[in-house]
Amino acid sequence: MSYTDQDVHDGRRLMNDGRENRLVIGDKLLSVTASGQDGVFDQYCDEISLNPRTARQYRHTARMCTPPVRQLVADSGVHVCYSVLREGARLAPSGRPYDKDYSTLRSLLAEAREAGTGRISVPQYRRALGMGPALQDLLDPAGDMSVAEYLGALPPTERDKVLRDLVEEDGKVHDAIKRAMDDKRRRDRETRGPDCGGGKPDKAQALARDLVRLRDQATAFMNRYPPSAAVAFTGEQRAACAEALGTLEVLATWIKVRIGGPTATASTGQDAARDLVAV
Repeated sequence: MSYTDQDVHDGRRLMNDGRENRLVIGDKLLSVTASGQDGVFDQYCDEISLNPRTARQYRHTARMCTPPVRQLVADSGVHVCYSVLREGARLAPSGRPYDKDYSTLRSLLAEAREAGTGRISVPQYRRALGMGPALQDLLDPAGDMSVAEYLGALPPTERDKVLRDLVEEDGKVHDAIKRAMDDKRRRDRETRGPDCGGGKPDKAQALARDLVRLRDQATAFMNRYPPSAAVAFTGEQRAACAEALGTLEVLATWIKVRIGGPTATASTGQDAARDLVAV
């Protein structure tokens, strides 16, 4: 299972329609209900079967995304979904929008046109605004997005930079990894145990079990050498580390092939579809 360039074009058009629809709903909410009239606002939302929290996002985004900004996006030829506009309109702790007047978005649109890029993704925009999720958030089992999900939504050309940015954070990473390990051990005890299921393991179960253990070892490794623990390699040690890194890259590819098998292409298409329809 795969998709064509036409499928992507059609999907983006539908998402653009959804973007405009949400902005129009926000415009309607602005015209019908004043910001301070929460009672009237909630009643109106109930009448049109719209969640008030979602409605407030629509209204706020529509207020921030002025007609000139909307026209700029429409004329750019670059795909910008509603979620991107919503992220720029979010209020920072200072009380000001993260992207006042969408100045950062304007710059990204200009860069995208020059580079011939077809879209601006939410992760790309969040990073440009300094809003990218921290590694400790991605490692948190209670978080909205895992490391794999976040990296899976990135273009391949951005993955290396993002990975380096994540692991070069300050000492909070050390505590986050330790917390993730503790939570993982607790979940193992409470739910599935060490064998990923129970009973006599088959090949798939044994592989899954060993990968879980390998993941635990990798997390423990990062926990053992936090960013604050400075190291100075000799030339020979650095060469040995580089060789080990190469082997680990081969191992990562081997794992992807083993767990993907004949459905790897289909999974890639499904991942892209999930990113396409996210709002």
